[in-house]
Amino acid sequence: MAISPAPARPLPLIRLSALVVTVPIVALAITWTYLGMRAVMDIGGACASGGPYVPVQPCPAGPDVLISVGIPLLLLATFAASAAAWTLGAPTLILPMWVALFGSLGWNFLTYAFAFEDGIVVGWLVCGIVFELMALPALVLIIVSDAVHLPGAVAGTAHAPRWRWWVFYAVASAAGLWLGLWTFRAWT
Repeated sequence: MAISPAPARPLPLIRLSALVVTVPIVALAITWTYLGMRAVMDIGGACASGGPYVPVQPCPAGPDVLISVGIPLLLLATFAASAAAWTLGAPTLILPMWVALFGSLGWNFLTYAFAFEDGIVVGWLVCGIVFELMALPALVLIIVSDAVHLPGAVAGTAHAPRWRWWVFYAVASAAGLWLGLWTFRAWT
């Protein structure tokens, strides 16, 4: 008598909905942080507004709020998305978020290190290299974990091929990126 495999259970709608909502929020928050940092770097990399000191360079309107909201929102959305992804057998977003955040901020530093006529800004060059080096191990772990299919999903969940999850993450992140660009421009 042949033993037939148990049918795969469908993906739970609530956890899948959580991913549909949180993945774009992750991209939105990274976009706010990236663009907010660029706005501050455009005026020299340091600014202040209010408080007991008279600022030499006031902060541009908007980016300070978006950065302040973006980082906590990024962490909360990443952990919520990763929890939902883990229970669905999908790749979690902690490592991709790490690569995107530190890679993009490192790119900002590297771009601005070479942006001035006076030569290379060594402080920003060092920061850019450090940030890119911080992103690199997470990128390597993503590649290795996809190649060897590290275990970790909750038993009994349906498993879509991993490439489908990455396609979904790319599309949802593109929506979050667009929303981040639109809201940043509207706010600033």
